[in-house]
Amino acid sequence: MIEVDKGLADVVVGETAISLVDGANGALYYRGCDVDELVDWPFAEVAAWVLTGRRGMGHELEAELTASAALSAREAGLVLGLPRTTHPMLALQCAAVGLDDSERFADYGEAAPGLAVAAKLPTLIATHLAGAMLPPNDEANGIDRFLAQIDAPGGAAARRAFETMQILQIEHGFNASTYAARVIASTLAPVQSVIAGAIGTLHGRLHGGADQAALEAADRVGSPDQAAQFVDACIARKQRVMGMGHREYRTLDPRAKHARRWAQALTQGTEHEATFETLAAIERRFNERMAERGKAMHANIEFYKGLIYRALGLPARYFTACFAMARVFGYLAHFMESRQDNRLIRPAVRYVGPTVAVG
Repeated sequence: MIEVDKGLADVVVGETAISLVDGANGALYYRGCDVDELVDWPFAEVAAWVLTGRRGMGHELEAELTASAALSAREAGLVLGLPRTTHPMLALQCAAVGLDDSERFADYGEAAPGLAVAAKLPTLIATHLAGAMLPPNDEANGIDRFLAQIDAPGGAAARRAFETMQILQIEHGFNASTYAARVIASTLAPVQSVIAGAIGTLHGRLHGGADQAALEAADRVGSPDQAAQFVDACIARKQRVMGMGHREYRTLDPRAKHARRWAQALTQGTEHEATFETLAAIERRFNERMAERGKAMHANIEFYKGLIYRALGLPARYFTACFAMARVFGYLAHFMESRQDNRLIRPAVRYVGPTVAVG
């Protein structure tokens, strides 16, 4: 009998040179470079590194993305024409197939329309949030432009916190949405379909929505002194504590320390400080309870990331959209890599239905 693993845990389904998730040692590398080093690079330089594996390409990529960032009235209408209640992730998924400015990215071949989508995603998100066409923005840097478009608090700390989170979310191996992207790409579908499908996968609560879920849990807990009771109740009921543990990491998620540091820095002395302390108390109690069982389960990047976004003024339903505007560069890197040696992904399945015709 062939063994079946529904979640494909530890099942090797392909090869990649884009990123290494070293779960045993709690490390993450983009094309051989540790993310602990990459967080000090400009975002565009990291994105270019993930896409091409070459240094010094960030300035050129930033210029191309800036030149394509504005939306036409037609493009803005792709999100503004939807019901106002449409979730931002559904709006992005719809818009992804209707954007095109690919002549600026001709060097990227079939991926060119995807770079045009990546360039416009931040403006699409800000437009959906505003519910109206946005005035032109002359910021040459994409991070600064987006933060200005959403009226985020100014200052170097806010900027670095957001840029760090974006860098840490660009790529993460064959995660659910990236694998979905590779499945779609293997059919030789166009890159816009690949991005739309990946964004749809990222929308899932168990994938891109954990940051919102962790923050909402902290809101329900209310204060640090209630954290132990909350964690104990979750464990007793065998419920997940969202943002705790990770399928890949057997030790601390290497991205989590950066998220925690910036969450603390941004919230200290603000109205959000109590929420940080509540999250920290939940983390401490969870670690204690896991240690009692001889397990090592720690916070992942999602646990504190939502609080960073809240401190920047983003409503919770836009958290995953901000994830998408970073991860799209990972999707594109995988699209390009898959085109080098494509084969249709078609796994086997064990049939468990009736063996004879019924009736």
